[in-house]
Amino acid sequence: MYRKIILLLAMLSGPVSAHQFLPTYPTLQPSYVQGVLKVDMELFNIRKDVDYFQLNVYDDNWKELPFATESRIVPVFYLERKQITIYIREEDKNQVRFFCSTSKILDKEKTQTVIASRICSRVQE
Repeated sequence: MYRKIILLLAMLSGPVSAHQFLPTYPTLQPSYVQGVLKVDMELFNIRKDVDYFQLNVYDDNWKELPFATESRIVPVFYLERKQITIYIREEDKNQVRFFCSTSKILDKEKTQTVIASRICSRVQE
């Protein structure tokens, strides 16, 4: 019985695609502004159906924290890599745990894939 269920699930599952947000364990570094830290991330898009990604910073309880970057919604086209620098206040450095990118599906796009992927990198302590 279990073999049939596993076989059915394997047949129903299609190809899964996501994106990459690297490094997996970033470290906070001083920036050129006093009282501000930065982290350099790389976003790599391997999804044909997504061209935009939203950036967020979270604490241990998944509460959003303030941050600055060039743009909170970043255009990254299929098979493109983009270097992103995220800035946070030095006073928030002990609260920051996750830097995340979430794929944004456009409303006018009607594709089979309607699943948004969120990739998070945990701050190296």
